[in-house]
Amino acid sequence: MATYRIAVGTLDGKEITEHFGQSKGFRIIEIDQETDEEKPLADIEVVHSDGCGQGHNEDMLRTKIQALLDWNVIAILVKQIGPGSERMVTKNGIQVLVAEGDVETAMVRIKKFFKRHHFQTQD
Repeated sequence: MATYRIAVGTLDGKEITEHFGQSKGFRIIEIDQETDEEKPLADIEVVHSDGCGQGHNEDMLRTKIQALLDWNVIAILVKQIGPGSERMVTKNGIQVLVAEGDVETAMVRIKKFFKRHHFQTQD
């Protein structure tokens, strides 16, 4: 079964609420590439070792990116991301998707996107 994982910047699981640089955490969702079935795996909180969960400093951004890599995430879905953060994320092989509104609608579009572009997924 081929699957891929998306990290969604959301506080409530319903709305895309998080700006990447200011987010403290993400909902990790695994998607079956063939059936489009979604399986929420975890809500992860990303807090830097100094206890600060927010900010745009490079150490915090690296901590967030490493947490996403640890979960084998291939894309993030956030409300907003700055150009510097976006460069850091994409440089680590993670696709950046920006949208506002409800998670469910965005996930429909994301699944279509990944089917069209045939991104390499996990087995």
